[in-house]
Amino acid sequence: MNLTISTATWKYDKDWVYSITYDEALSELHRFVIPVHLELGIPGHLEAVAGHIGKVRALGESSYNGLHHMGPAEMREMIAIGWGVGCHSWSHGMVMDDPDLELRRAKEVLGEATGVPVTLFTAPGSNANLMPPVLEKIVEYGYLAGLGITDDLNYSDADDLVWTNRVPIHESYGGYFESAFEPYKRIRQAQERRGWIVDYCHCPLEEAVHECKDVTAAHHRERLETIAREGGAACWYANPDDVIDYRYMRRHTRVEPDGLGVFILRLESLPQEVKSRDLTFLLQTPATVSVTQALVDGSPVPTIPSRAGVQSFTLPVHDGMKITVKQGMPK
Repeated sequence: MNLTISTATWKYDKDWVYSITYDEALSELHRFVIPVHLELGIPGHLEAVAGHIGKVRALGESSYNGLHHMGPAEMREMIAIGWGVGCHSWSHGMVMDDPDLELRRAKEVLGEATGVPVTLFTAPGSNANLMPPVLEKIVEYGYLAGLGITDDLNYSDADDLVWTNRVPIHESYGGYFESAFEPYKRIRQAQERRGWIVDYCHCPLEEAVHECKDVTAAHHRERLETIAREGGAACWYANPDDVIDYRYMRRHTRVEPDGLGVFILRLESLPQEVKSRDLTFLLQTPATVSVTQALVDGSPVPTIPSRAGVQSFTLPVHDGMKITVKQGMPK
């Protein structure tokens, strides 16, 4: 009887994924943004400027000057409820002017402040800070991904796992063509193509601080409520760190058959910076056969029906792990 095992496109065999990021990691997020996240059960992600942790913002002619960068205690509180923190450089300037400071030192200081390794870099200013020389440096310094400022989806099987697209959720996103706020932006595409939306904004308040950089608090709520309503149980609402880890795990895990119903997992060249080693596995059996039990290194694990003829289970993976599937009698 034929049985196959594979890794799911996304964790928990969800159909698509949603994440949202907040550049500058401002304390004012507590006013409107964080309460909506807590209400809807959607995690967020803070992009912190490492050289300005805990300070009043005073960077050039920034529209956000006078607001407050979160300090270590605030960021640790957010991590404790499932949020993540990424590095938004040291100074919010040009990264290649001093990559050792802007990338390496910033990563180190932010890790000390938050108490967790930082593996995501978010380009400050524009995509000029995520060009090939920068991409080479962030990999050298132990980042797994760099977030740009684009308007596209991401996919589990993308050729390039470092470059990560973000969807601007702003009142009016400028450029060659003006673009008004759209609460359904990219949702249908993500559902159809099993993609990952990463939204990009700053700090939604009663009025947008800058219409081409942010949304109002009302539109922010509308966007997240729309995501939750359209996503339902089919969407993985995720901290971007976890999604990035999952994509690397899927890319670097090989499943080797080792006899009838037995499979060995091999982790090949997996970056050591990957923190979450979870993968979701799919067991595909003929319609006439049932799976009675799955064992991992000899211990039983529960499986759940995903769709007709497919059962799934999610667990941390290590090199050499053995999965044994016991098949039932024909139906």
